[in-house]
Amino acid sequence: MSDDTLPRVAVMGAVAYDVIGKTDKIFEGNGPGLNCKVTAQQEFFGGCAGNIAYGLKLLKTPCLLLSLAGTEDFRRYAQHLNHGLSGVLSVKGMHCAKANIITDPNGTQFTAFSPGPEVDKATWATHLQNQPFGSMDIFVCAPFPIPLMQSALEITKASNPNIFNLWVPGQYADSMQADELRIAVKACDLLVGNAHEIDHIKRTAPGCLTGKSVIETDGARPVRALLSDGNQRTLPTPAVSPVVDPTGCGDAFVAGLIPTLMQTFDSLDSVPWEQKINAIVRAGIQQAGLCLTQRGSQTYLRR
Repeated sequence: MSDDTLPRVAVMGAVAYDVIGKTDKIFEGNGPGLNCKVTAQQEFFGGCAGNIAYGLKLLKTPCLLLSLAGTEDFRRYAQHLNHGLSGVLSVKGMHCAKANIITDPNGTQFTAFSPGPEVDKATWATHLQNQPFGSMDIFVCAPFPIPLMQSALEITKASNPNIFNLWVPGQYADSMQADELRIAVKACDLLVGNAHEIDHIKRTAPGCLTGKSVIETDGARPVRALLSDGNQRTLPTPAVSPVVDPTGCGDAFVAGLIPTLMQTFDSLDSVPWEQKINAIVRAGIQQAGLCLTQRGSQTYLRR
């Protein structure tokens, strides 16, 4: 890069306000059911892209945040994050996305998500085409409406064939059809998802992950890294205390990966990033652990 002040990372996805509460009711497989009493409700800054941008800020890794926001209530969020906001497209008269998150005594979460402002694929494509992807190393595609994720992964590669596309489909994964999954997977260099999401992708679009690198999380269970060359690594997640709130831990994990991943790009020994996968995953696990000890997704601090 000719200008060291420009961010080397772009993060696309939602910014939202999270309303987080607890319940004493144990969730069944399909959610909390009726008459779920909620306690300790509180609002926090959230949204997957906002959470990742917050984590990168703590790790002193500037990023360009690409998102949609409502003019009615975004100012407070912008003041809180206070960096990388030039890529946020504000929609007049709209409110930001909002997530109502309830956690049961086992740490299982149920989320009702209001997506907030929406734009069509062409409008978003125009917005992306005005972004400086040519000078960037990493594009993080966090959960966002399916057509926008697909086009973004393709636009970034067209703008910069050397950019590293990290795709985090999140809650949209199990809503995607086989052809949609194949398009997105083809354009990504690394896929990060939880066990449920990865299982859905494998069942819905068999073979689409062949030759791809995948990092699979599973709560407190070990993290699995399935590499493009067929090798597999399993890394334990150390016990964390106190365990307060799992909200945003997956996003903190993704943020934690990125600086260590970037170091492999800067290394003079020309070692492929996959050979540093243990260090990359451990950095993500550490960041997720910090988030787990605090309530909310953007309240933890770097130690």
